[in-house]
Amino acid sequence: MTKLFVFVRAAAGLERETFWRAWGVAFAGLLGSGPGQMTRRALENRAVSETGPQELPLSPFDGVYELWFDDVSHVEAVLSDPRCRESLETEAAHVTEPGSTLVLVAEEAVQFDRGFGAVKFMGLSRRAATFASREDWIRYWIQVHGPLAHEIPEFTRYYGRYVHNYVIPCAGATNGLDPPFDGIVEECVDSVGSFARCLSEPKYLEIVRPDEQRFVDFAGSHMLLVREQPLLGP
Repeated sequence: MTKLFVFVRAAAGLERETFWRAWGVAFAGLLGSGPGQMTRRALENRAVSETGPQELPLSPFDGVYELWFDDVSHVEAVLSDPRCRESLETEAAHVTEPGSTLVLVAEEAVQFDRGFGAVKFMGLSRRAATFASREDWIRYWIQVHGPLAHEIPEFTRYYGRYVHNYVIPCAGATNGLDPPFDGIVEECVDSVGSFARCLSEPKYLEIVRPDEQRFVDFAGSHMLLVREQPLLGP
């Protein structure tokens, strides 16, 4: 499946409920008419109120919208439709930090789904400088880093669902054919505390963490802990 991600941040000093209400109106308009009706599923991911693990500097984004489509042509139709653009840009612009909204398109690859996880870690990743291209970076994620993590049960036992999203160029998204990020990882866990315990596992610190540091430009990436709220579909 192809997904549309919209990362959002509230204007300074704005009450969060006012912010989410405005975005709710915007997405009701998008999903209710024109190409937006091709959306198969939609989620609102709101940043958790709890303090995250000390070693995890969380992004200033307040949340992320995820919309599923059959293919990239449907996403392009949404992003080029004036009514949909108005829903994304005009309706919510007055409650959003100027210039902060990030729109990305990605191909989803579910690694496993065990059916649990009330809290979701979302890592919006930029490739390390050692990778010449997005294609090389994604290949490494699929062939090296992913299997490395999968083979450590002490680490993956915390995950109820683990998803790769490979960012793809798309007209109408942020920077269009030259996206500013390369991938989005989703890791569902039972709680913020459970995720903190996951990050303190010796096997994670010994094996996975060093490879993450070779693989990802953390200074240029974003990390969020969120809770899902369904907007459309299962």
